Amino acid sequence: MNDEASNYSQTSCPFCNSKNVQVIIEKETNDYDAPSGCLGYICLGPIGLLCGLCAAEGTKTTTTCICNNCGKRFSK
Repeated sequence: MNDEASNYSQTSCPFCNSKNVQVIIEKETNDYDAPSGCLGYICLGPIGLLCGLCAAEGTKTTTTCICNNCGKRFSK
Protein backbone atom coordinates (compact mmCIF):
# COMPACT_ATOMS: atom_id res chain seq x y z
CA MET A 1 0.00 0.00 0.00
CA ASN A 2 1.48 3.35 -0.97
CA ASP A 3 1.61 6.43 1.28
CA GLU A 4 -1.39 8.14 -0.33
CA ALA A 5 -3.64 5.10 0.07
CA SER A 6 -2.59 4.64 3.71
CA ASN A 7 -4.13 8.06 4.47
CA TYR A 8 -7.51 6.49 3.67
CA SER A 9 -7.13 3.43 5.94
CA GLN A 10 -9.88 4.65 8.32
CA THR A 11 -12.35 5.33 5.50
CA SER A 12 -15.77 3.78 5.91
CA CYS A 13 -18.57 3.35 3.39
CA PRO A 14 -21.24 6.07 3.74
CA PHE A 15 -23.91 3.60 2.57
CA CYS A 16 -23.33 0.55 4.82
CA ASN A 17 -20.68 1.85 7.31
CA SER A 18 -18.26 -0.96 6.42
CA LYS A 19 -14.51 -0.38 6.81
CA ASN A 20 -13.83 -2.98 4.09
CA VAL A 21 -13.09 -0.32 1.45
CA GLN A 22 -10.70 -0.38 -1.51
CA VAL A 23 -9.10 2.97 -2.39
CA ILE A 24 -8.14 3.67 -6.02
CA ILE A 25 -5.93 6.69 -6.72
CA GLU A 26 -5.57 7.63 -10.40
CA LYS A 27 -3.13 10.20 -11.71
CA GLU A 28 -3.63 11.68 -15.16
CA THR A 29 -0.90 13.73 -16.79
CA ASN A 30 -1.77 16.23 -19.52
CA ASP A 31 1.43 17.52 -21.13
CA TYR A 32 -0.01 19.32 -24.16
CA ASP A 33 -3.34 21.01 -24.96
CA ALA A 34 -3.94 20.35 -28.67
CA PRO A 35 -6.79 22.86 -29.21
CA SER A 36 -4.69 25.68 -27.77
CA GLY A 37 -1.74 24.63 -29.93
CA CYS A 38 -3.89 24.65 -33.08
CA LEU A 39 -5.36 28.04 -32.24
CA GLY A 40 -1.89 29.39 -31.53
CA TYR A 41 -0.68 28.05 -34.87
CA ILE A 42 -3.55 29.78 -36.70
CA CYS A 43 -2.90 33.11 -34.94
CA LEU A 44 0.89 33.13 -34.63
CA GLY A 45 2.23 30.56 -37.07
CA PRO A 46 4.63 27.77 -36.10
CA ILE A 47 5.71 29.52 -32.89
CA GLY A 48 2.06 29.52 -31.80
CA LEU A 49 2.23 25.75 -31.35
CA LEU A 50 3.95 26.48 -28.03
CA CYS A 51 0.61 27.82 -26.73
CA GLY A 52 -0.40 24.19 -26.25
CA LEU A 53 2.35 23.74 -23.69
CA CYS A 54 1.31 26.85 -21.77
CA ALA A 55 -2.31 25.72 -21.53
CA ALA A 56 -1.54 22.17 -20.37
CA GLU A 57 -3.18 21.30 -17.06
CA GLY A 58 -0.36 19.24 -15.57
CA THR A 59 -1.19 16.34 -13.24
CA LYS A 60 -4.72 15.67 -12.01
CA THR A 61 -5.40 13.18 -9.18
CA THR A 62 -8.74 11.40 -8.72
CA THR A 63 -9.54 9.28 -5.64
CA THR A 64 -12.36 6.73 -5.79
CA CYS A 65 -13.37 4.35 -3.01
CA ILE A 66 -15.19 1.06 -3.60
CA CYS A 67 -16.93 -0.76 -0.76
CA ASN A 68 -16.14 -4.48 -0.86
CA ASN A 69 -19.35 -5.33 1.05
CA CYS A 70 -22.11 -3.43 -0.83
CA GLY A 71 -20.19 -2.61 -4.04
CA LYS A 72 -21.01 1.11 -4.00
CA ARG A 73 -18.51 3.66 -5.34
CA PHE A 74 -17.92 7.00 -3.65
CA SER A 75 -15.38 9.83 -3.66
CA LYS A 76 -13.46 10.76 -0.57
